[in-house]
Order: sequence, then structure tokens, then C-alpha cells
Amino acid sequence: MEELLTIATLLGGITALWFFWDKIAAWATGGKSISPHDAALYEEYKSLFVRNGVADFYSQHDFLGAFREDNWRPLSRYVDGWHTVEHEFVHKKLNKLHKKVYESASRLASAIARNTVPIGPGGHMRSVKPDNMPVGPTPEHIKEEAREINSLVPDFIKARESFVRYANSKLGNGNF
Repeated sequence: MEELLTIATLLGGITALWFFWDKIAAWATGGKSISPHDAALYEEYKSLFVRNGVADFYSQHDFLGAFREDNWRPLSRYVDGWHTVEHEFVHKKLNKLHKKVYESASRLASAIARNTVPIGPGGHMRSVKPDNMPVGPTPEHIKEEAREINSLVPDFIKARESFVRYANSKLGNGNF
């Protein structure tokens, strides 16, 4: 009878752990667990900027030079589509950091859209210098447009890195 009582007690304890696992996990992580929505949204974000090297491009490129349209499209798509409630993170700090990324990306994308044009056959490249610009020294107003874009990049990179570091720390620990 004692053995039966011991087994029943152990099974009851295991059942209680299973039943209250979400509350135990929230307590263990300080109540800051990440929802499956946030995890999926972060994966979508990473596919836009991290996995394809686009984030590295923005941190290294001088916008006085031409660049591939493929490096522009993810930023443009992000700014055009990620302002909706479907793209808000449930986790408050993660959402706050993401809003900073979005705001800096929006400023950068606006400057790129305003100051660059498609160039080359089929428009597969973009530049502050249009194709029809005569050969010779670059005019000062073109240099100023490139400086404007370049000046917005550090804020975008800083916000993006803070967001990615925090998201990786939360998601990397399996805090779902």
C-alpha cells in the first residue's frame, strides 16, 4: 500500500508540473516569456535582414556608389508592411526595441527612395547618380544626397543591433 501511495504521489507531482508548466516557465524567466507569435515574427524579420546579408550591406556601403536593387527591396518591403498591428511584438521590451528599428528604417528608406534612382539595363541597380549624368566630377548636390543617406545608417544599425541582441537573448534561451 505504501508503494502505491508513493507512485500515486509521484504521478500527481508530474501531472501538476505538466499542468502548470507555463506558469512555472514564466516564473523562472521573471515573467518575460516570448510568445510563439513573437518567435515567428522575429524569424520573419531575420529573413528580411539577417540571413541574406542585407543588414551587413547597410553597415558597410557608401551611398555615393551604386548598389543592387536586391539590397533595397527588403528595406522597402519592411517599411511598407511592418507598420501594422500584425507586426507588433507581444513582449513589451521587444516591441519597444522593434519600434526603434522601424522608425530608423523608415527614415533611411525615405531618404533612399527620395535620393536614388534605378540605373543600368533593366534598373537592377540604384544610385544617387542618374544614368544620364554627364561624365566628370560628381556635383555637390549629389554628394549631399549620399551624405544624407549615409548619415541615417548608423541609427538604423544601432537600433537593429540592439533589437537583434535582445531578441537573440530571449529566444536563444528557449523562453517561449
